[in-house]
Amino acid sequence: MKQILLSVVSAALAAALLCSCAPFQIASKVLDESDLADALEQELEAASAQAVQEVQTSDLTRRTYTASQNITKVEIEEVGANLTIKTADTDEVRVTYIEPSAQTLYAFEVHGSTLKIRKLGRLENMSSTPATVITLPARAYENIEINADNAGLTLEDLDVRNLEVEAKNLSLKMEESTAGELSVNADNAAIELSKMTAKKIEIEADNSVVHFDQTQASAYACDLHNGSIEGVLIGRNDEYNIKVSARDEYTNLKTNGNTTAQKSIDFSVDNGKIQVRLLG
Repeated sequence: MKQILLSVVSAALAAALLCSCAPFQIASKVLDESDLADALEQELEAASAQAVQEVQTSDLTRRTYTASQNITKVEIEEVGANLTIKTADTDEVRVTYIEPSAQTLYAFEVHGSTLKIRKLGRLENMSSTPATVITLPARAYENIEINADNAGLTLEDLDVRNLEVEAKNLSLKMEESTAGELSVNADNAAIELSKMTAKKIEIEADNSVVHFDQTQASAYACDLHNGSIEGVLIGRNDEYNIKVSARDEYTNLKTNGNTTAQKSIDFSVDNGKIQVRLLG
């Protein structure tokens, strides 16, 4: 079972980092789960550095799109990209991206208060994918919806009522953010939620690793087929009605039957482990 689990972790890592047109393949090197975050960070940093070099030596152009409307909803369709969404002290939405001088890769539309960003194609024959950065004015947003394949997503300093992510082959890192409800549906994913607060966090995934780093939520609902749920949650055991479905030898978190609790944790892993600690 341990070998199966580590292979799953390796598969999730490989999926998150393969932002290319090539079909997903399981990595031949098996990594320990403790190395996952460092490996992801190193790979994404290397990809960004190499992207800068490629821009200098090929017929690529960095472009910027801006929208001055009062945007409260953002819908994104992305494929094959390292995408960062963050807020800043600005009055307009700004999207910076790289595309060939003679090719259009993105389409932008504003309908009322909704900004739609759609990827029309991808850069071919590149060993890494240049970063795309979406900078939003620092305010609360009603809805952010992301549909992505073969993508690395970094979400920073967001305040959003509903955040929805649906993806295949995904690396997702969300930090220092607030959400009413965070919903992630993914195949082959490495998900890290760091120092964020939410009313509800709901994750449904196959072949995935979910890591919590001092995350605080009133309700957790995580259902994995293959993979692991790990990390630190802010709160006490007696504050939560905890339901756990996993083999006893692979979980340190137990069902407590505290049905009168106002908060809930519902974790299920069919083939993998749960190693989660509450810090209250």
